[in-house]
Parts: sequence; structure tokens; C-alpha cells
Amino acid sequence: MHIEGTGRFVYYAQWPAAVFLPVFFFIGRGNVGAGVGWLGFFGLVYGVIVIAVLLVPPVLTLFDREVRRARATRLWYDIASAVLWLGLLVAGMTVPDAADSGPLDTVFMNWFGISAETSAALFALAAGVTGLAYLASVVTALRGVAAARRAQA
Repeated sequence: MHIEGTGRFVYYAQWPAAVFLPVFFFIGRGNVGAGVGWLGFFGLVYGVIVIAVLLVPPVLTLFDREVRRARATRLWYDIASAVLWLGLLVAGMTVPDAADSGPLDTVFMNWFGISAETSAALFALAAGVTGLAYLASVVTALRGVAAARRAQA
């Protein structure tokens, strides 16, 4: 569990990413071609919860003395974070949404001409990958804290 050069980018990017990605998922995708309906409305409430949940791994990295000293995260945490961020971006571009007038097109439906069913399947896949990547980021952050404590003892 060593620290690589990518860790410096992740160390600083993890904080704004925890805020930007939920905002993009719920509201910002409208700026890149998706229709924003009820999910955007409910995102005002649930987005705050998602931001708090996404801030857990960055906060855990602060308990890792090596990470704090180097101002760079560990390699496996970097990988888990990158997969998490990419998964959230893809999920935001494929999430089905609807308004009072009916279903709305997703970003991928507008960009690539895929069907609503394909977009929903891609969303389910992205949501699964995102969930696993989140768990991996929490586990790797905790392992880094444990490794730093063992090294200190």
C-alpha cells in the first residue's frame, strides 16, 4: 500500500468531486443534453445526503498519517476513487428520469441514439460498479489508516 504520483491529484480532487458529482447526477446532466425531471427535484434533498456519504472516504484518509504528511493518497485508494467517480459520471448520463409529461431522454440517448431500455441497463451496471467502488474506497481508506498505525507502533 504505497503512495504514487496520482495520489496527489486524488488527495485534492476528492473533496470537490464529492460535491460536484452528486450535483451533476441530479441537476447538472441537464447541461449536457439530458432532460431533468423529478429526479432533479428530489435531488435537492437527497443530494445533500449523497454528498455526506461521498465525503466519508476523504475524511477517513485524514486519519492516515502518511497520507496527511505526503498530501497524497495510496495507490489502491486512487484506483477505487477513479472507478467511483467514473461510475457516478456514467450513472448520471444514463439515469432514467421523468416529468409530469412522461419519460425524459438521458444524455446517452441523445448523444448515441440508444433506447431507453439500454440506457436503464447501463445505469444499473454503472450503479452497481459505483456501489462496489464506494465500498472499495472505504475499505482501502481504512486499510491505509491501519497500515499507518502499524508503522507507527
